[in-house]
Amino acid sequence: MSFGDIYGHEKKIEILQKTLAQKRTGHAYLFSGIPAIGKKTLALEFIKAINCEKVESLVDSCGECASCRKIQHESHPDVFFVQAEGQFIRIASIRQIQERTKCKPLEARRRAFIIDDADKMNEEAANSLLKMLEEPSLVNILILVTARPYFMPQTIISRCQHLRFNPLSSETVVRFLVNEKSMDHSKAILLAALSGGSIGNALELHKDDIFAYRTELFNLLAAANKKDPFSLINLASCLGRKKKDVRQGLNIMNAFFRDILVFKEVRNNAVLINRDYCSFIAACAERLSCEQILQNMEQIEKAEYVIGQNVNKSLTLETMAFKLNY
Repeated sequence: MSFGDIYGHEKKIEILQKTLAQKRTGHAYLFSGIPAIGKKTLALEFIKAINCEKVESLVDSCGECASCRKIQHESHPDVFFVQAEGQFIRIASIRQIQERTKCKPLEARRRAFIIDDADKMNEEAANSLLKMLEEPSLVNILILVTARPYFMPQTIISRCQHLRFNPLSSETVVRFLVNEKSMDHSKAILLAALSGGSIGNALELHKDDIFAYRTELFNLLAAANKKDPFSLINLASCLGRKKKDVRQGLNIMNAFFRDILVFKEVRNNAVLINRDYCSFIAACAERLSCEQILQNMEQIEKAEYVIGQNVNKSLTLETMAFKLNY
């Protein structure tokens, strides 16, 4: 694997390759962005390129030399991974890094430390890392990976080269799923739409059999009737499982009402996310006005936000179910 095998993040790759070409790689980087978007993957490729044993490979890794293979399999003696133990990354983990930086690398040009979920460092660990960043070493490189940079001390952020990763486009996620996972194109479109721009999320959704859940949810939507309160409670109950399921369910519903609105305007099945439910979507488009559809999407987004604030989940979903237009 090399930079060319990574889907998306072209600007970030260009920045890193430029530093490699100019031989001006920094001592500390912060990769931030939504979970499962490819931050750690790109960090590994960057470390591989820095330490690749093929001299002609100036701005990328060959993927074949001993160094590249060891880093890819996370077995290189000079590449270390730090993760949270429980809820926090504790000072003992940072002290281990400090001890290792005192001697020369065994094999690599640059010894590397990748700190995953770096926002989970407790205060002691963060202060200890800050001392390291204030006294950089030419043979060591730190890459901090996080989905929540706003929880990190500004003193640490300011001493790192900060690369902010944006969500991938739906087209990029679809291309990965079709090319790398040999997935049916229509399934890939749905997973990409629900993934939030994250290939990792798309793969997780596929593993969770999101299609069976979607069928159950659409059946309940078809049966929903304000004259039958139990049908609305059943809909809310289907959504109100674990937080992860709630988010998935609300995303499916939002994509469904988006499809209704799009179909109402363009009458084209090819642009639908849920194109295998085009008859149901067309029927809803005939019944609902644009204003009602937009109100539904607003209610769904409001429910997702409120649940994120740890408000009563069941009550929020039931309130939303009773306010939707069917």
